Amino acid sequence: MADNETRTKVQEQESAGTEEAAEDLLSLEDLDSVISDADPEFLGSLNNIGPENAEEIYAEGTDLQFSLQDELNIWENDGIIKKTLLRVFPFLPKLTYKIRLKRTEFRLSLLKFRLNLIESLKNLPHLALGFIKNQASNLKHVVSDGLNIFKSYSLRKKLAWVGLLMATLLTVFLFKVMLTTGIFPQDKRLFMGSIAEISQKSYSYNADTPMESFYESIRITQNILLMKKMITNIRPSEESGTNPMAAFEFYVEGTVSEVVVEIKDREAEMTDLFQRTIAEMTFDQVSSGEGKQILCQRLRSEMNAVLTRGLVRRVFIKTAIIKP
Repeated sequence: MADNETRTKVQEQESAGTEEAAEDLLSLEDLDSVISDADPEFLGSLNNIGPENAEEIYAEGTDLQFSLQDELNIWENDGIIKKTLLRVFPFLPKLTYKIRLKRTEFRLSLLKFRLNLIESLKNLPHLALGFIKNQASNLKHVVSDGLNIFKSYSLRKKLAWVGLLMATLLTVFLFKVMLTTGIFPQDKRLFMGSIAEISQKSYSYNADTPMESFYESIRITQNILLMKKMITNIRPSEESGTNPMAAFEFYVEGTVSEVVVEIKDREAEMTDLFQRTIAEMTFDQVSSGEGKQILCQRLRSEMNAVLTRGLVRRVFIKTAIIKP
């Protein structure tokens, strides 16, 4: 009798447990409707969890239940070409099966990485804000502790700390100035390579373009002086006699008017210079055109060596009389 009562109680407890499980199962089935009534936005967030397109993961019939036999069936039933290849290369199904699995594994990894990346980007502002707040809080505590310690110092220690801080800042500033401009800046332009560096505007031109000479322009004053006629002996040569002579008149052109004035003021000295230079020429040199050009170049060089106010640009021969 007792056993029957015991079994009855046990059965009643099991029956009660079954009813409670049924109630729990019922509540799980109705969970979506309860969440929908309580918080529709939360239900929408739950529905968005997971991949956007699950077919991309299990494309071409590849799912978690796909086996090597399924791959073999595809080769045997998918056209005459695959059948022929299967007879020639029986290992192809194993190869394609491994490739398919690796591709699926790669797609799953890529999707997982994408979801994790999106989630990380969404949480990035909150993480950054939390990090900033944490660092600001730590800095606040450090500053507060430092101020409390500083307040506990005596007046002498406080003045020493302030002086040390000012000296450190001054040292850093002087070190920066030394590395950049120097404590005593110097003029970096010790020499001027071109007037264009200080000019207001510069121009460029083509050297092949015909241009008017500055000294030969009719708009520029011609600083030309006619030297008085001079007669001097020259050196004899095979074509001359024993005592050849030459008489010349020269035009002298200076770069500036001061050159002409100086030559005129020193006319006796310049005449003597001309005569000594002519006397060093031979009869054959003075008689030829090339020799006359050499004579003019020598006269120009000799005059420029003694002039002080400018330079002689050219020397011309107006009259040349040669006696053998």
